[in-house]
This record gives sequence, structure tokens and C-alpha cells, in this order.
Amino acid sequence: MRTAGADGGLTIRHHLPHRLRITLAEPLGTERLELLSALLERVQPSLTVRSTSHRDGLVVAAPLDQIVCPALVISLVEASLQASAIHGPPAPPTPLQRWLGSTRQGSIKLLMALAVAGWVLPVLPGTPFFLLAWWLGWRPEPSAEDSAETQLQASPLEASA
Repeated sequence: MRTAGADGGLTIRHHLPHRLRITLAEPLGTERLELLSALLERVQPSLTVRSTSHRDGLVVAAPLDQIVCPALVISLVEASLQASAIHGPPAPPTPLQRWLGSTRQGSIKLLMALAVAGWVLPVLPGTPFFLLAWWLGWRPEPSAEDSAETQLQASPLEASA
């Protein structure tokens, strides 16, 4: 077992010519694991990178006929762990997510129409439809009149006669 790095944050737990297991000081997040995997696969495309069962380390493996260089892997892992977190723009919604969003909005409109009809017609109860629409995410949009009314304005006290 060897400790690498100035702070001792990386420890080589297991080393075979085609496999390297590294234990980290902190748990590894999904974004970091993807970054490490892409970085190592760019350097050596035949490498496979996965996290350990408790996400406290990495297993870097190559085919049996290739050798994993521990110094190269350790330096790349240290560099990626010391780099600041990368947060790019969010991924565009998938077709399923777009369909679910439009279906949700259509359901909200239908439930609100049934709720209004239920308050007008005595046979149809409106409250359950309103509550379902609220649960799906409907919220009334704030209007300019509401925001003007909510602002407190100082007014002089009137003398009572």
C-alpha cells in the first residue's frame, strides 16, 4: 500500500500490471467519476474506470495484454480532484421529458376547468380537481395589482370626530 500526493489523499490499495485500485480521502461524486473516466479514456482508450462499491475509490483496468501506468493514473486523478468543479449548462430535455411536461400542463388545464365547473354546478364537486391541479404544480401567477396592494404605505392617522 503506497500513499501518493502531498496530502496523502490517494492510496494505491491494489496493483496488478493491468489493474489499479486507488482509495480516495473523500467520496467520489458522479460528475467527478465521469470527468475522471473521460480523462483517462482520452489518454488510453482501452482503460475502463469505475468507482468502488462505497464510492471511496477508483478501479482502473485495462485488457490483460496492456499495462496500467500507476504514475500516470495517479497524476491524472490528482489533477482532476484538485480542479474546480465543472458545471456546464443543463442538458436539454429528452423527448420523454418534453412529452411529460406538456402532458402535465394539459392535465393542469383540464383539472382547473373541471374545478371551475364544479364550483358553478352543484352536482360536480370542484375542490378535488383544484387540489389535483395544485399537486401537479399549478400556482396562480402574481399580478401587478397584487404586488401594488401588498406594499405597505404610510398614511397619517386621522383624528376621530
